Amino acid sequence: MICSKCGEEHLLEEMELTFRRPDDAAKLSPEERSRLLQENNDLCVIEGKRFFIRGLLPLSVESREHPYCIGLWVEVPQSSFERIYDLWDSDEQLNEPPFEARLANEIPTSNGSLGLEAELRLTGPTTRPDVFLKSSTHPLYAEQARGIDEHRASEYTALFA
Repeated sequence: MICSKCGEEHLLEEMELTFRRPDDAAKLSPEERSRLLQENNDLCVIEGKRFFIRGLLPLSVESREHPYCIGLWVEVPQSSFERIYDLWDSDEQLNEPPFEARLANEIPTSNGSLGLEAELRLTGPTTRPDVFLKSSTHPLYAEQARGIDEHRASEYTALFA
């Protein structure tokens, strides 16, 4: 696949599903975005009332050494957002306990994923945090707990390819 950003060819098996914004931010018009959002590639605040962090939801893949990671957003309470912001560039974040969070993206092949309860774990100042779903009957939780096969990983990748 030829990348629209860099013009280079990327192998599909090396690509992973990524959401650019939380769903509620993506729904806003350009005018609303400029007025209501404070955002960068990792943090987003809507109207100063809702707080989002970009993270990675790892899914182990039976035939791969490294997990397939879905790049998504989680919503956290303001107090957690402020603590994460304070630790963003610090190695000390590795000592921080997980933060309560909820998925802020609906994954098209995992209906009902929006709002799933999760934990956000900081992984270091140069990497995105990891997202681990809390125990539930949702199929996405089962995929994270048990892992997925190559076919399922390709289904996720095909959502944006």
